Amino acid sequence: MSEEPDDATVIVASLTRPEEFTVIFERHFDAIHRYLRRRHPSEAEELAAEVFTVAFDARARYRDQTESARPWLYGIASRLLARRRRSEARALRAHASSGGRRDAAEDDYGAAEARADALRQSALIARSVAGLKPADRDTLLLYALSDLSYEEVARALDVPIGTVRSRLSRARRHCESDLRGTPAQEGARG
Repeated sequence: MSEEPDDATVIVASLTRPEEFTVIFERHFDAIHRYLRRRHPSEAEELAAEVFTVAFDARARYRDQTESARPWLYGIASRLLARRRRSEARALRAHASSGGRRDAAEDDYGAAEARADALRQSALIARSVAGLKPADRDTLLLYALSDLSYEEVARALDVPIGTVRSRLSRARRHCESDLRGTPAQEGARG
């Protein structure tokens, strides 16, 4: 039984045999698409396709620091999302101002109270996340939605791990403060 090659090996092979890059797409498309769908639902398909197009075009510059290309791909996704930050912040503010409401088609009365509480929490969280500095918001959402470690988030964003830690700490303080209804410490808002 032969072991499948790691991502770094596949990417290097794709430099001379471009069709090999299909393996990277097949291994990671679902995770990248899922992350993008949570950040930008209306554009997830387009963004996911763009991530892999950019990755394919940039594969010669891939730094094979790890066996997995996931942090690299999430980094590309984060940079593409950075171009859409203003739109994302507007969407989060709109969600917050809607009270967190979603389509009521699936309503059943038995869990109405729980849903109402969840909707209030969802609106508070969306408002809080929208109020974060863009770099803190990207770091928090990348960590929360991608299952990457701190080290992998650092590689994805091309920042030191200490920066990831401080951004996550600042984001957590900000969100906890907002959810408790107390003023956030200076520097947590952006």
